Amino acid sequence: MRLARRTLAGLIAFGLLTLATGCGNNKEKIVGKWKISSMTDKNGKEENAPPGADAALFEFTSDGNMNLVVDMGNLPADVKAKMEQDKDLAEKIEKAKKGLTVGKYTVSGDTIEVSPADKAEGPSLFSKKEKAKLKIDGDTMTITAEDGTFKFTRVK
Repeated sequence: MRLARRTLAGLIAFGLLTLATGCGNNKEKIVGKWKISSMTDKNGKEENAPPGADAALFEFTSDGNMNLVVDMGNLPADVKAKMEQDKDLAEKIEKAKKGLTVGKYTVSGDTIEVSPADKAEGPSLFSKKEKAKLKIDGDTMTITAEDGTFKFTRVK
């Protein structure tokens, strides 16, 4: 009888532990579009996202691609008008509205590893493979790398 209680208690504990670790799956939580809300440099100086950053969205796909997507709806009208007047820039923006692959990523627990895409279509955000600390809490994502911390807000 004692052995049966211990076995049952062990199975319940194992089941609860399995459920608890499954609830915090960052690999699934990261999928979607995110915008930068703030940045903190390695010296601890925090800055809000620069003007126009609302237009630049980072899309993390389930297949490990990281895309840059431009959402012109988030730009002030005067900035949008200036950008559309420059034909070369307007063409680049049209491509970016559909999404440009800028990198690859993998998530393991609370670590994200990012690297340049083999054939980056957009600006090269990463010159080499880098690992960083990843925390996702609801609609807020924090990535802490050696250069600083980036806070993102999920775009719905």
